[in-house]
Amino acid sequence: MRKRLLLGVGLALFGGFAWIAAPALSLRPYMPGAVDFERGIPKAKRISATVVAAARAAHPREKPPRWISPPVEAPRRFDLVGVAREMRNVEIRVRDYGGKWTNWVEQEDGTPIYAGGADEAQVRAPFRSRGRLHFVNVSGTAGGFASDLLNSARRTINTAFISVASTPVAQALAPKPQIVSRAGWGADLPTGGCPPRGPAEYGTVQAAVIHHTVNANDYAPEEAASIVLGICRFHVYGNGWNDIGYNALVDRYGTLYEGRAGGLKRPVVGAQAQGFNTQTTSIASIGDHSSEAPTQEVQRSIIRYLAWKMAVNRAYPVTGSVPLTSAGGSESRYRAGTVITVPRIIGHTTLGLTACPGGAMIPLVPQIQAAVQKRIKRYAKRRCRKGKKGKRCRQKRRQRSAQAR
Repeated sequence: MRKRLLLGVGLALFGGFAWIAAPALSLRPYMPGAVDFERGIPKAKRISATVVAAARAAHPREKPPRWISPPVEAPRRFDLVGVAREMRNVEIRVRDYGGKWTNWVEQEDGTPIYAGGADEAQVRAPFRSRGRLHFVNVSGTAGGFASDLLNSARRTINTAFISVASTPVAQALAPKPQIVSRAGWGADLPTGGCPPRGPAEYGTVQAAVIHHTVNANDYAPEEAASIVLGICRFHVYGNGWNDIGYNALVDRYGTLYEGRAGGLKRPVVGAQAQGFNTQTTSIASIGDHSSEAPTQEVQRSIIRYLAWKMAVNRAYPVTGSVPLTSAGGSESRYRAGTVITVPRIIGHTTLGLTACPGGAMIPLVPQIQAAVQKRIKRYAKRRCRKGKKGKRCRQKRRQRSAQAR
């Protein structure tokens, strides 16, 4: 009897450990999955005329906020928040676990701000904000103390498993940079993932649009993948979009992430520039570049990614311009049917009624464009030196032969 009891206890303990450990036994970093919840925005109050006048004087080119909501207590802890289905710019601040309110952060283009753990939020805008705040928890803390403990244990097991099981993998030098797949940032999680609502749509890649997500500049490397998951959940469940809006993203440390599903090589239609989505591709820097320039790591990764993406879709020479036809829309700068000629690589503000990708990023776009073209040419020369056939390579060989005479 005693042996049976001990056996039963042993099996129960083993089963409990297996339940805890199983999700963590993977070479991918453990992610607990995302949880979404919403709260309505209470009736906003007018901001005093004195405060509005002071804000206008400090920033004469911007519309100052005129309405502010009361603080909104979230049902549970959250990591990202935004006003659902709101494409206009609003400002949001959050209260962290210690009771401290953050600075106001602008929500742009229907993308949430990153809170990194908070319990209240507040909204202000030039107009009276209505609708609902959409919260996303990606840290596994939405369930309280027990949930925190469970996810902490799984992260510890996962870290140990990766350190034991991982072995270095040799990678061949190739134009395509290393990119974290959708599975790598949690899109495929069985619970709390971010599957697309329907099949991908395809267009063409005539130009590339650079964005900034505006949600944070101070996140840690291990938080970045969860931020991508949170953005996707907000885009799908907050805005009602088919999938995450961007085709690719890059964090402040230079790590690249696959965005909208459908194949990185293919011309997947995203939600990057209303009126021009079927003719462009996009990459978003996870950060706010209104006044802070992207890191060198961000710039290098954007260059590497776009050199590969533009070449694989034959959208070159990148330093040239291309005609695009607007399909219109309330967020587009151009009416439907308008034909414009733009550089191959542009900031979102060139096509949309937005300041994205921010005042500190926009001056860098021409430099990025030139660097992308330089990288494409360098790889084209390497291929031709290896004896690759084709008209373009024969022309290059003739040019080098003439120069050598």
